[in-house]
Amino acid sequence: MMYTEGGVDEDKTTIRPNQAPQIQKVQDQAKEWTKNKFLEFLNNFKLKKKIDINNNNENNNINNNNNNNENEYDENGIKKEKIDKSHYHQQVERMIKNDKSSLYIDFLHLEKFDKNLGKALLVEYFRLEPAIRQGLSIFIQKYFPSFMEKVNKDKIVLSICCYNVSNFVHIRELRSSRIGSLCSISGTVTRTSEVRPELVIGSFICKDCNTSSLPIPQQFKYTEPTKCLNPLCTNQRRWKINLEESTFTDWQKVRVQENNSEIPGGSVPRSLEIILRGDSVETARAGDTCTFVGTMNVIPDVSKMSIGNNAQIIKGIASTSKEGSSANGKDDFGGVGGLKDLGVREMNYRVCFFSQSVRSNVSKLSSINRKETIDSHGGHSHSVGSIDEDLEPESKESFLESLPKKEKDSLKKMIKSKKIYQNLVNSICPSIFGHEEIKRGVLLMLFGGVHKKTPEKIRLRGDINVCIVGDPSTSKSTFLKYLISFLPRTVYTSGKASSAAGLTATVVKDQDSGDFNIEAGALMLADNGICCIDEFDKMEPSDQVAIHEAMEQQTITIAKAGIHASLNARTSILAAANPIGGRYDSNKTLKQNLNIGGPLMSRFDLFFVVLDECNQESDYRIAEHIVLTHQKREKAFNAPFSATEIKNYIKYSKFICPTIPDESIDLLIQHYVRLRQMDTTGTKTPAYRITVRQLESLVRLSESLARLHLDTKVLPKYVNEAARLLEKSIVHVETNDVVLGDDGDDLMKGNAVENDNNDGDEEINDNDGIGKLTMNYAKYSQLSKLLVLQIKHSGKEKSGIKQIDLIDWYIKDQLESGIITDDEVAKETKITKMVINKMINKDNSLVVLVPNQYPDHRILIIHPNYSFDK
Repeated sequence: MMYTEGGVDEDKTTIRPNQAPQIQKVQDQAKEWTKNKFLEFLNNFKLKKKIDINNNNENNNINNNNNNNENEYDENGIKKEKIDKSHYHQQVERMIKNDKSSLYIDFLHLEKFDKNLGKALLVEYFRLEPAIRQGLSIFIQKYFPSFMEKVNKDKIVLSICCYNVSNFVHIRELRSSRIGSLCSISGTVTRTSEVRPELVIGSFICKDCNTSSLPIPQQFKYTEPTKCLNPLCTNQRRWKINLEESTFTDWQKVRVQENNSEIPGGSVPRSLEIILRGDSVETARAGDTCTFVGTMNVIPDVSKMSIGNNAQIIKGIASTSKEGSSANGKDDFGGVGGLKDLGVREMNYRVCFFSQSVRSNVSKLSSINRKETIDSHGGHSHSVGSIDEDLEPESKESFLESLPKKEKDSLKKMIKSKKIYQNLVNSICPSIFGHEEIKRGVLLMLFGGVHKKTPEKIRLRGDINVCIVGDPSTSKSTFLKYLISFLPRTVYTSGKASSAAGLTATVVKDQDSGDFNIEAGALMLADNGICCIDEFDKMEPSDQVAIHEAMEQQTITIAKAGIHASLNARTSILAAANPIGGRYDSNKTLKQNLNIGGPLMSRFDLFFVVLDECNQESDYRIAEHIVLTHQKREKAFNAPFSATEIKNYIKYSKFICPTIPDESIDLLIQHYVRLRQMDTTGTKTPAYRITVRQLESLVRLSESLARLHLDTKVLPKYVNEAARLLEKSIVHVETNDVVLGDDGDDLMKGNAVENDNNDGDEEINDNDGIGKLTMNYAKYSQLSKLLVLQIKHSGKEKSGIKQIDLIDWYIKDQLESGIITDDEVAKETKITKMVINKMINKDNSLVVLVPNQYPDHRILIIHPNYSFDK
């Protein structure tokens, strides 16, 4: 028996010409029973007041009571006498009001009303689906005749979508026993096609006699009539479609990959094609983790039944058979030459899942653009369709009311908590000991700033990007793994194993249609979430360039294969990187320790450097924490808040958009100017160039702190805390002092003896430190750069300059500037000689071109490998 997909009554199927009209068609008793039972369910099912399904139906009861008062009269042709409306009578009213064609049925209601009906639909849903659609048509015709007239006139396809189906299976468990049965599957959407019209019921016209055919239900492929209804016409192949009388519906194909938690060890994740129709199209987007309810079917793969290269199609030859002959045989198919080269000759099958309803598994905690209108399907706020955005609560009060009682009470306690900032920091990643500053940065990244748009419609990002740099075994990757388990829509990837296309997006060709589709990368999959990139420093330079646009403009622009599109990548990035050489060198700046370019570094709001330093007290406490973690596991952590409580608090805070008052604006400007001045003056050395992006980072961090405290204004104390975090991030890590005179250089010692043999004993014992002297790293770096630049600007890069001339120039410059006095000349001269020695023997920034027994008279040049960018 062949089953229709278009929902057409089987009584209206095409009648063959040689079929006797007096023969009565055999009725399917199971379908008749299902239709009557489902009609009874629609008429009589009512919700009780204390029903509780997954803690989500309280809102349904409230909405139902309100709608009972609102719908005392109906404009859609309901009977005048007052009736006690059933639950799904009200759902149909909402469906008509929202201009939809799908009725959403809670399958738990069906099973509660009639277990046999629920069991029958679970086992043979594909066979019985036309019967329940026919029951819905009868129900609408009885109570809403005006809407039924519209359905018949506009040829609208009515459909029934079930949710809360208990028969849940994994993608790997889809076997032949599941064909035609109703089940739920879950997976991550990786690719979506464009929405296209699908022919559900086709009406055709004979090209020979212009006779219209009966409606032909389409069965997985383009199906034409077998023969013309005109007894005088023998046409069997020449048809043209009648678009006015045919019925179309929306169609979309989605590719779903099984969830990471469901993949067995050592296995490759499997994918499945899912077909969406009607109101379900455009409800699943790339990166969403959704639950799909529908039936699995196996359809023949006719695309592989291709003709070989040597086969020839012979056209234009009239068929010799009597039935196929016509006045002109141009449209006849004569045959195929080269029958041995017909390509694949065995039948192949493809597994497809026809989904009715789509439900997002998680709610977006970092939604950026909330829609103003809410598209509800009549109270099932957890069911289907565009649930993850359209059915989001409009305000923090409505969100608070939508929570279960236990979660609501805990959230109210958190709102009233006084030390909320410190308690949240202690609750983030409790398995990691210490690192409170990093936890503060990650916490502010979760809350995020306020997204804005300029009058030119340019988006100003509110997401915060954080980079953790440090030695091995300092828990960098643990922060990334924690966010994967803690937050929805979080994608983890490794920099070395990821390409530019894998991080952004790529264009792939559809094997069936030949069209080019966009397949989402990690940043697109993490839209409205967080993208965790480990081993960030090991990315290829070409791959690093690919994420520049995504980190600042939060878009990904693609111009490939005739596709030019700008895709959303509204995500925060948490990156972990190792320094060059494995361990962080405190004598170098952050930029010199990282294999990351300056433009990419400026796009991070916060940098955190973690050093593995030996300290007896801290090592003991860390070891104790790790041992307790292995011993007691979860009981070893004393986090003030659980993961669920933190997620609810973050969701609640997202409804607050703090504004910046005037006093905070002045403070922001002062902090930015002070940071800019650190580039040229001051004792602290910035880790990288301070730009306007750091000012925007300061604004985002201040707004995030205001959100964390549920404050509608960015107070000065939030600005000061944000400036402290930013300054600690961008300021060069505290370096060790440079020791001069410990390099064992005989030239330096000989120079000291020769020039100062009269008072050598005094100098060795005094604090001038001719033997050994320590100098601040910033001062040493500044002096060495000054000496190198003097050699370059003097025009003696190739010929060289005498050491005594270089020292005399420096001392004269210091005297004219008033930095030193005449009494300090001897001391500064000795220090300069020691600095030059270290530059020659240790730093390799200077080279002795012409040696001399007197060190002051040797000729110096700049080392050929010296980098002026340091």
